[in-house]
Amino acid sequence: MTDTVLQERYFDRELSWIRFNARVLAEGMDPSNPPLERLKFLGIVSSNFDEFFMVRAATIPETAPLFSEIYRQAFSLLRKQQTYFREVLAPELETAGITRVLPQALNERQQLYLKNLFLNEILPLLTPLAVHENRPFPNLVNLSLYRIFEVLESAGQDAVRYALVEIPKQCPRMITLPSESVHAFILIEDVIGFFAQELFCGFMIGRQGTLRVTRGAEFTIDEEKDEDFANLMSEALKTRRESPVLRLEVDAPDDMTDRLKEGVGIEDCQIFKGEGWPDLKGISQLAFQPGFEAIKRPEWIPQPVPEMTESGDIWGLLKEKDILVHYPYDAFSSFLRFISAAAEDPDVLAIKQTLYRTGHHSPVIDALEKAVEKGKQVTVLVELKARFDEEHNIEEARRLERAGATVLYGVVGLKTHSKVCLVVRREPSGIKRYLHLGTWNYNEKTARIYSDLNLFTSRDDLAADVSSYFNLMTGFSSPGHFAKLDIAPYGLRRKLLRLIFRESAQTTPERPGLIIAKMNSLVDKEIIEALYRASQKGVRVKLNVRGICCLRPGVKGLSDNIEVVSIVDMFLEHSRIFYFSNTGEEEVYVSSADWMPRNFDRRLELMFPIEDGKIKKELIRLLGFYFRDNVKAWALLPGGEYRKKERGDEKKFRVQEFLCQKAIENAELQNRQLSLELKPQKPKRSGTKVLPP
Repeated sequence: MTDTVLQERYFDRELSWIRFNARVLAEGMDPSNPPLERLKFLGIVSSNFDEFFMVRAATIPETAPLFSEIYRQAFSLLRKQQTYFREVLAPELETAGITRVLPQALNERQQLYLKNLFLNEILPLLTPLAVHENRPFPNLVNLSLYRIFEVLESAGQDAVRYALVEIPKQCPRMITLPSESVHAFILIEDVIGFFAQELFCGFMIGRQGTLRVTRGAEFTIDEEKDEDFANLMSEALKTRRESPVLRLEVDAPDDMTDRLKEGVGIEDCQIFKGEGWPDLKGISQLAFQPGFEAIKRPEWIPQPVPEMTESGDIWGLLKEKDILVHYPYDAFSSFLRFISAAAEDPDVLAIKQTLYRTGHHSPVIDALEKAVEKGKQVTVLVELKARFDEEHNIEEARRLERAGATVLYGVVGLKTHSKVCLVVRREPSGIKRYLHLGTWNYNEKTARIYSDLNLFTSRDDLAADVSSYFNLMTGFSSPGHFAKLDIAPYGLRRKLLRLIFRESAQTTPERPGLIIAKMNSLVDKEIIEALYRASQKGVRVKLNVRGICCLRPGVKGLSDNIEVVSIVDMFLEHSRIFYFSNTGEEEVYVSSADWMPRNFDRRLELMFPIEDGKIKKELIRLLGFYFRDNVKAWALLPGGEYRKKERGDEKKFRVQEFLCQKAIENAELQNRQLSLELKPQKPKRSGTKVLPP
């Protein structure tokens, strides 16, 4: 295809991602959200763009036509974010009692407090770095804040000297000040600027500024080397420190900015000029401080799943039925009960599990350690290439190795992105296997803020497939036939293409086919082309795509029957569900994979069918709820713009709010059912007479 044809059929991936963050920013500017909730969304925008420049911008050549356009659109959105925070949200926070104090407004008591703090706790951590033509420009640390100073020998000096000081990460970004009526704080960079004379004895301090650089985060390693892969990864991570600078954020006079530009070696289009509030990701931590409940979103408490957490025999329960758990509406304690029961049960022989992104001080790791102590065979595939979690995953892998678990570092050339846990148990009838499969990263923190699906089951055919899958990952087994699982990169794309083709072949004007899919991103061109052909055959295609979507919906003759919606709300939509009507013989699948080339070709992913009739109906209803949302849903238009869905005369429906309420009701219902104990009523006797109960 020519470039023109490609542009007509597909949206650009990077620009689509920027549009996603425009929707996140819209949540941060929505006055119906309380101020600290809006601040959290502004912080998410900053965090997302940090990753965007580290990962995606690094892959685009500077000579590419798209290069400057991506920076232009990204910086335009970030300027909008900063302007909103400075002109709207910061004044609202000040009205609510959260006030930033500038150095010139410090009272005598506050100055004394800060001077003691600076001299005793901050100054010992500071290292001024001279910026001098006769020495190499300092190697600035990725995403660290710096203060830049103009250093003068005397007033009126012509020669300009600069010095850089890294803001220490060991200190809080926002320092609470003594104040009787409000939550007053000062930014640490302002404190360092105020007491800078202590750093440059014998010199005068002129103008000042703040800066931050973003470096590329991609690196390559030779996975075929016969060496300790964890050590290889540790060494490779060090190369990030010297990777090219891709963005310079600066709030400083123009001549300082020019010197910084020359020092880090970037183009004008890569410089973002801020105004007084650098790194809103750090500032957004104000949203998590105690108190100020009146300007926060009420905290959602995930609901327990009494069936899972209170059942005296979890293995007996899973032999009777499959259990579906939906985070964060349902509580993480359901999986913790599963893995803890496996660790403690003397009849459990082995546990096998994949780990992609675990939390710090993870109770999942604790349970696996305990299982080793109890004599279980524990095998864990820890994915060391999980971007930005590499160092943490290396630590957790070492910890499990010290405990005595068998730890493998994924598969050469592929990321292990599947989420699966297998428990092998000895029972009177023989060996029985129990499973957890899902879209969740075994991370207790994200279980409270990501929307993920978790299936607990003991189905023998699925368990046999999972055992074969682990053999494929840990040994030399070939990717042969699986009865229930579909695996990337060994055929998952082909299976989806067949399912889409089948829907196209079966559709008729009287009974049109229907495909409904929910995912994070849709990029793969083969899948997109198959969906276009299905649309042209008359199949209705309903897509819920949270982030990147390269498919162009609603184009006459190409995608008339395709609609795309995106929901951005208090929880991050992370589950992947795929539905095919199949002329009434409905099929539903859950997967760890988005519809992207990386998921199909460069990752180990799983897709599994939902065969329990009750759970299948539940997921079909759930998909329907996502298309009913008329509060937080955005519709993708043929030109690439997103527009909030119009409510018209429809009753307000917000899917995440609805699912919170349903979780409360379900937990209460299960509690009532579990509390009902059927006991035979024994009649009371007096002589030979039977008294009525």
